[in-house]
Amino acid sequence: MKTGVMVAALEDAFRRDPRSRAALLNYHSAAVASNEFARAEATLRSVLDAGSKDQRLQFLIIDLLLRQKKDPAAMTQIEAAMASLGVDDGILSAALAVRDRLGLYRGKTNGGVSLCMIVKDEEEHLARCLHSAKPVVDEIIVVDTGSSDRSKGIARAYGAKVIEQAWENDFSKARNRSLAEASGDWIFVLDGDEVISPKDYELLRELLQTGPGASVAYTIQTRNYSYRLNTVGFQPNRGEYAEETGAGWFPSDKVRLFPSDPRIRFRYPVHEVVEPTLKALGIPTRRCDIPVHHYGKLSEKRTASKTILYHAMGREKLSTARTDPAALRESAIQASHLGHHEEALDLWQRFVQIQPGSAEAFVNLASAFFNLRRYSEAAASAEKAMALDPSLKEAHFNAALANLILGRVDHAISILDPLVKAVPDYPAAGLILAACHACTGSETLFMESLRPLSSSALSNCLPISIADLAERLLSSGQRRYASILLQSAVRHNYTSPEISSLIKCCQPAA
Repeated sequence: MKTGVMVAALEDAFRRDPRSRAALLNYHSAAVASNEFARAEATLRSVLDAGSKDQRLQFLIIDLLLRQKKDPAAMTQIEAAMASLGVDDGILSAALAVRDRLGLYRGKTNGGVSLCMIVKDEEEHLARCLHSAKPVVDEIIVVDTGSSDRSKGIARAYGAKVIEQAWENDFSKARNRSLAEASGDWIFVLDGDEVISPKDYELLRELLQTGPGASVAYTIQTRNYSYRLNTVGFQPNRGEYAEETGAGWFPSDKVRLFPSDPRIRFRYPVHEVVEPTLKALGIPTRRCDIPVHHYGKLSEKRTASKTILYHAMGREKLSTARTDPAALRESAIQASHLGHHEEALDLWQRFVQIQPGSAEAFVNLASAFFNLRRYSEAAASAEKAMALDPSLKEAHFNAALANLILGRVDHAISILDPLVKAVPDYPAAGLILAACHACTGSETLFMESLRPLSSSALSNCLPISIADLAERLLSSGQRRYASILLQSAVRHNYTSPEISSLIKCCQPAA
């Protein structure tokens, strides 16, 4: 069989069964042997564009591009592969070899946007982060503060200018080094565990068309994805973005997009922001409707490690600013995340002496009291927060939860009923309402309240949550309610070893 005929036959066999590893490898080998690189590239790419997830397909396309000396196209394909498939030593080595030939990344816009980042051991998300931002930035500046993983190599592979700087216990100092290296008209700030969505590229480009002379900065909302349903401001995922993960997200806002101006710099060693210098310069801030998607909160181990660092730095900051509300708030939040509830309680109490009208502070006071099993004080603090800000759903939730544990079931229901009607996508509130209905003996309402959760990704968490509620009811002397709740759970097939053990604890002593 002539070579051309053989290649055509193998191509036809591959097209008929693109999932066949043998068909793919046979066709690739024949195409390489006959130097039909361009034809094979087009064939493989058409299958990839049709939705194939085959990793080999992506790597063989890269091979064909390199054989044609199409370094820019090969680099684009390698970057896409690293973002979607992950990074190992093999693909990173290939990426760096191509990047060395291409040099640093430079976008197409004159002036343009400098992406400024600081990283340390961010290889889990960094490729995806850089891949998401690259289409809308014109250079990438990465300050690495001591990575021991592949972070520096990944950043270099994407064409970043990588600066290694020893960590000096000061986030602002590292951030400001990245700003000093930027040459764009605009600065855009991301962390290594964040991405932006292609869905928002056009909106961001339109925003930046205001030009280099625009004296305005933009506040951007971060969607912090999490499984912690009762975090203040928690919003369940609604399928708005393909980037959604976890159970939902809670928001945080800060300026991330601003003019490149040597007078604009970050302040504070921890929880660093540029807002103080913007204010001092009289540069206004506007809200930008483009969210940043943040995944760092999904890793409990990584979150705990960062929280320990932030907590230590926050306490150091607090030692020189004992009455600074921002420092008190930051330290209280970090203490709570570390499970230092006595410390969190003390810090929030000091905070409310300075800002007695803060509903957020009373919500967090309620959480600290609850975690210390001081349920009466938790209920009182939460109801104070409700009075200060009736729209704060976490205040209503915390008040209902504390009242349930105290055995005030009817009062808890009176708080939860309007809350669940006003915020139907609030799974934590739905669970507590279901528990309340179980305690009143209403099996029908118990199941109606649980139904949305039972059909969601949270269904596996229900036995754990029910067991926790029952244990707290027992600890507060509400044995009868604990027993009713547990028996209702078992009747509806919510079982676990913890639930079985707690049922025994609810039985009267012989």
